[in-house]
Amino acid sequence: MIDKAIKLPVFVILLCVSTFAHAEPEQDSYATQFFAKSGNALANITTGWLEVPKNIYITTRETNIIYGFIGGTGMGIFHLAGRIATGVFNLITAPIPSDPIVNPHYVWNDFGTKTTYAVQFYLEEPSTETAPQ
Repeated sequence: MIDKAIKLPVFVILLCVSTFAHAEPEQDSYATQFFAKSGNALANITTGWLEVPKNIYITTRETNIIYGFIGGTGMGIFHLAGRIATGVFNLITAPIPSDPIVNPHYVWNDFGTKTTYAVQFYLEEPSTETAPQ
């Protein structure tokens, strides 16, 4: 009985200590980053067509159904090409670890959010200073 009463608190303390010891986020291995980027690229290439109904939905929600269908189809085709192009680029550059260019990373993530594109490769940090006049 006393043996169980001692083992349980010791186990809980060791569990807490081991949790704190691993609190730092571990960096993904190169292989994990490579396959994640390749998978993201393939998903964007094959599901890029979903940008058309997504943009029809977003534009209809923001305006009306007529402009939503016409303008949303146009924007959807634009983002379809953008998502496929960035997917091809990410597939080609999969050996170089970086974040995907398109945001949201997959077309089905947050379906009501507009698709945006980010610059991934900087030679130096972008400056926020203004030029003296």
